[in-house]
Amino acid sequence: MLLGQKNEIKKFSFVKKNVIIYHSPISEASTKDDLDVLEEANFFFQNLQKLNYQPIILPFEVNLQQIISEIKIHYPEFVVNLVETINGNGKMIAVAPLIFEHLKLKYTGNSAESIFKTSDKLIAKDLFLRYEIPTPKYFSLTTSNEINIEKNEQFLLKSRWEHASIGLENKLFNDKTLIINKLENYLKEGKEFFAEKYIDGREFNISILSLDSKPFVLPFAEMKFIDFPNEKPKIISYDAKWNENSFDYQHTQRSFETSEKDSELFSELKFICEKIWKVFSLRGYVRVDFRIDKNNSPYVLEVNTNPCISLDSGFLAATEQAHLSHTEIISQIIKDMNKNF
Repeated sequence: MLLGQKNEIKKFSFVKKNVIIYHSPISEASTKDDLDVLEEANFFFQNLQKLNYQPIILPFEVNLQQIISEIKIHYPEFVVNLVETINGNGKMIAVAPLIFEHLKLKYTGNSAESIFKTSDKLIAKDLFLRYEIPTPKYFSLTTSNEINIEKNEQFLLKSRWEHASIGLENKLFNDKTLIINKLENYLKEGKEFFAEKYIDGREFNISILSLDSKPFVLPFAEMKFIDFPNEKPKIISYDAKWNENSFDYQHTQRSFETSEKDSELFSELKFICEKIWKVFSLRGYVRVDFRIDKNNSPYVLEVNTNPCISLDSGFLAATEQAHLSHTEIISQIIKDMNKNF
């Protein structure tokens, strides 16, 4: 695990278990979804210790010489990549793994290429279509001329890059001219948004863990919308995830209940998850978000590489349903990392 520069770093045998946990930089302006990465870093820290590693938690700064200096000091066996944003910008999510690859460091989770392809939602959707993976109808400013909006169709506006439902309005639109105007206004503010058809139906968050270096689809989590008024869109908004005092947060609920009548649907969802794993060359751990329409047809909304693993995360809830211990999860992620480097 030497760095690319000749004789830049020498690795000594007396330190073999050090691990650096790099997380997104945090500032006083960081929001609750940004701060959640500290809980995730602590989860990895505690479980790496149980696995006899010596972890250290560091913020990731885009400073090559600083990173080289940190590597010189700690000589890590590998890096845990928990970098989700840089300076609050989700568009920068692939920078950290690109630097790790440049420095020839082993790191956990997905590759820079896979992270980029899934984080850019428009690229991801284009790939869904190319590989016949069902996804809701969508358009951006550059493709709006190719799409017509039917009378019964409604669209929501989504950020091209940001996750955690950042920027997701709890509103639906049917007027194409209005949608284009709003997309143009977002662009003037330096934000890239696109329009996606709203699928009125059920929602599933499906986590996948590389188990013995093969994708293992974990028990399906259905997001239940409890007592939502008819006029209110059933959307997992930013409030639903982060604002504990909001209606959305208090009336959405994760459920792992299953029914025999869903067996065919679940088989199809599992097949799609495994196909996505292959198409995007995924590894480590992933979450795929689905909507199911009134005809029981599934649509992929997003692929989330390196989803949050903290005590209250949906990913951890799914692994607990599969009776996997916390240390086993981390152990499997490390095992898959070693297979890929």
